[in-house]
Amino acid sequence: MNLNLWLSGLDPRLLNAATFGLLTLEGAGIPGVPGVLPMLAQSALIDAGRTTLAAALTWGVLGNWLGSLLGYAAGRWGERWLPPRWRAAIRQPRNLDLLERWGAPLIIVSRTVGSLRTPVTLVAGMTHFPFWPYLLLSLLGAFVHVGVWQVVLWRFGPAVLPHVERWGAEILAAVLLVALLVWLLRLKVRSQA
Repeated sequence: MNLNLWLSGLDPRLLNAATFGLLTLEGAGIPGVPGVLPMLAQSALIDAGRTTLAAALTWGVLGNWLGSLLGYAAGRWGERWLPPRWRAAIRQPRNLDLLERWGAPLIIVSRTVGSLRTPVTLVAGMTHFPFWPYLLLSLLGAFVHVGVWQVVLWRFGPAVLPHVERWGAEILAAVLLVALLVWLLRLKVRSQA
């Protein structure tokens, strides 16, 4: 089965909803959510003339932005369920100073860098980073993140699809093997501690 042909045959409304939903979860900082998959599918629909780059960007940016606001809200109002020791650690002067000095670029960059997304989003909420600046900075970050990825995938994604289709099983096996090795290594380190 031709993966590109299958992707280009998807219902654009369903794909827009999936793009919005997955990028909302990714934007909220939930680890392991594959936000790149709907953007790759959007690329196939753009190439097939069934949607536009503007539509793909709109649904992706709105989803990522909503996710960042949900993550901020979870940090701001969910912190009360954290142990006092954790709340005190988050409010250390070093963390507050870092967010005050570098908060704007951190919020923008964290939309794209997955390892920063969850901590920056939650800590911004927990430290009560001002909401209106956070709202605008996270929108800018969502636009940069989705804009760059969607354009890159649209321009170069279709060339990669046949290789993913051909080597998908091997790539998946390699990823699972590496994950297994990391898990075993962590077990060994914990047992020696």
